[in-house]
Amino acid sequence: MTKGTKFVTESVYLCFLIAALFLNACGQNVSKIMVNEDQENTPNAPTGDSNMAPLDDFIFKSDPFNKEIVPRELDAKNVAEFLIKKINASSELKHLIQAEKAADFYDTFEIAPKFKEYFSDISKTDDELLRSIVLVRTIARVGKPEDIEFAKQAYLRLIPRLDTQQHFEEVIKLHEILGLGTKSSELRAKIKQKIGELDGKKDTEYSAEIELLNFQGAIEQQLSRAEKVQDTKNSIVAMTDRKKRLEKEIAAYLALEFGFEEYLESWSAKRLRRETWAASPLEQTERVDTRPFAKEVATAFRDFLSDPRIKSLEEEEKEFAEIRILRAIKFFGGKLKEQEVEFLAQFVGKQADTLANEGFLLPKTSKP
Repeated sequence: MTKGTKFVTESVYLCFLIAALFLNACGQNVSKIMVNEDQENTPNAPTGDSNMAPLDDFIFKSDPFNKEIVPRELDAKNVAEFLIKKINASSELKHLIQAEKAADFYDTFEIAPKFKEYFSDISKTDDELLRSIVLVRTIARVGKPEDIEFAKQAYLRLIPRLDTQQHFEEVIKLHEILGLGTKSSELRAKIKQKIGELDGKKDTEYSAEIELLNFQGAIEQQLSRAEKVQDTKNSIVAMTDRKKRLEKEIAAYLALEFGFEEYLESWSAKRLRRETWAASPLEQTERVDTRPFAKEVATAFRDFLSDPRIKSLEEEEKEFAEIRILRAIKFFGGKLKEQEVEFLAQFVGKQADTLANEGFLLPKTSKP
């Protein structure tokens, strides 16, 4: 995430918060109404487990302010159990999307077998198709090799059913997560077919002309970038020198070298979490909660503080990067120096970072 992206994101959140406070001051009990409606429409009542209450709120009661902020410091096994218990084949699309974010952050491979049972490529409605796409994407994010193979086959079965721009956008995300790169002939053929259909309507339907431009522009570009980014991922994962591989993954996380930020920031964060499980990517297929290699990752982040790329940044960009690095060191169990603790204290509640237990809209961490 660049400094500009971070600034825009926080500004949008703050505008929402100011608007909500204004409505409340005018006597509009908006938040209470929204919560009550969501509780009434949620098919599954809260578990009663206070430790999972933040996750329950995140999945079933999230709002524009916090829908991207996955609750931190939860036990991954408990998160998996919660998702298996609370998510089912009839779960609403918005709840599946939130569950996908939580599953990804906690690498809950345990949910894949159950989610595979929910998949269906016989979708009668737009909503059913989108829910199927999100389910498969979740499996692709967290599954073991056999689950990922299932997701690849499901991806191929979904392509013939794609129709709207949203369908294609969501499946392109799935394509990227599966790491398919240029193995996109089926999806490209479907896009070409859709462009042909719209081209035949553009002279008589204005909406078709607009949609055609979107497919020729945004959709084609999104798939092209999803294809190209795979070469970068492959080159990093193929590095047998663990220290160099960690350095490249950190550079990708900080958006300092490769570009493709829309894909590489989340991918590199996942890679760095998995680097705590085992020494080699080939062994990093199943979450290891003890994180035996976490200190190595923390050390790699500390070493990166002296990287020339950090020192060459403009002052604000450098500050942004240093906050991310120091929070990541803590996230992976490393220790901070006294002056580093004091530096971070200036930014409590500011800046959204994936590899962190503190930051924008996150409560102050309970751990030192």
